[in-house]
Amino acid sequence: MARRASKIAKRTVGRPTDGEDLRGALVEATLRLLGESGDPDKVTVAAIVDDVGCTPPTLYNYWPKRELLLREASQAGFAAFRESQAKAAAWEPDPLARIRLRGRAYLEFALARPSLFRVLFLDRPVPGAPPADADNPGGGLDDLIHDVGLAIQSGQLAAGDPQLVAAGLWAGVHGIAALFVNTPELPPDLARAIAANQTEALLKGYSSVVSV
Repeated sequence: MARRASKIAKRTVGRPTDGEDLRGALVEATLRLLGESGDPDKVTVAAIVDDVGCTPPTLYNYWPKRELLLREASQAGFAAFRESQAKAAAWEPDPLARIRLRGRAYLEFALARPSLFRVLFLDRPVPGAPPADADNPGGGLDDLIHDVGLAIQSGQLAAGDPQLVAAGLWAGVHGIAALFVNTPELPPDLARAIAANQTEALLKGYSSVVSV
């Protein structure tokens, strides 16, 4: 009842209401609906404005096309993912430990928000358009590359290209996350165990010096 009353209070006649962050509310609602449905086609203008409690002209005042709103909401989703990565490793001084923590955070994001993960990482919110993180394609991965570089410098990992090593670690966790997001009947603890084992195996391999 309270939510319905809030919607009614926010209703406008084709333009934003003074003092209300309708633009932010529309982005937030779109991101939430993407996460609930996992299907951008179901996140219609009607569904978005009904959730916020405004009219379609208000939405079009900010985004002339629905696809532009979907893209901005997806960018907000990637920002949330990058924030989860940053928080996971914020207080850990050891670069190798941070690498492990980032991998766990990646998987936990997927397990906690599987529909949103699918939209962001497996599909595209706007078919045929660039990925929503195209303006910051290294967001999240750049931090992992940095940690790998520090681990190489400290001798925890063998000498090599930090970008290639980081991409290998990232791809390993991504594959497990994608498998479990698309197979929801599998238990999350199994995903965590597989990811931990794979990460340790990869780190062991990357710590070995290969003689030629």
